[in-house]
Amino acid sequence: MHCSCSCACVTQAKTGPAGWKWITENAGKPHDEQVVQKAAEEVEEFCRVLKFEGVTVHRPEPVRWDQLGTFRTPYFEDGG
Repeated sequence: MHCSCSCACVTQAKTGPAGWKWITENAGKPHDEQVVQKAAEEVEEFCRVLKFEGVTVHRPEPVRWDQLGTFRTPYFEDGG
C-alpha cells in the first residue's frame, strides 16, 4: 500500500500545531548540546532500569551521520 499523502503532511498531522511549529523553525539546525546530553543521560538511565528488570538491551554502534554522504528515500534526499 502506498500513501498518497506527503511525509510532511503526515508528520504535521501527528505532531500538532506546537510540534509542527518547532519542526519548521528548527529543521536542519543542530540540537543544543545540553539537550543532546540530557537525552543521552535519559536513554542510559532507561537502559539501566530495563537491565535491572532482566531485559536484554542491545545498543547499536554510534553512527556518524555527517560522514555517511548522501542518502535518499522516495520522498527526499539529504546529506552529501
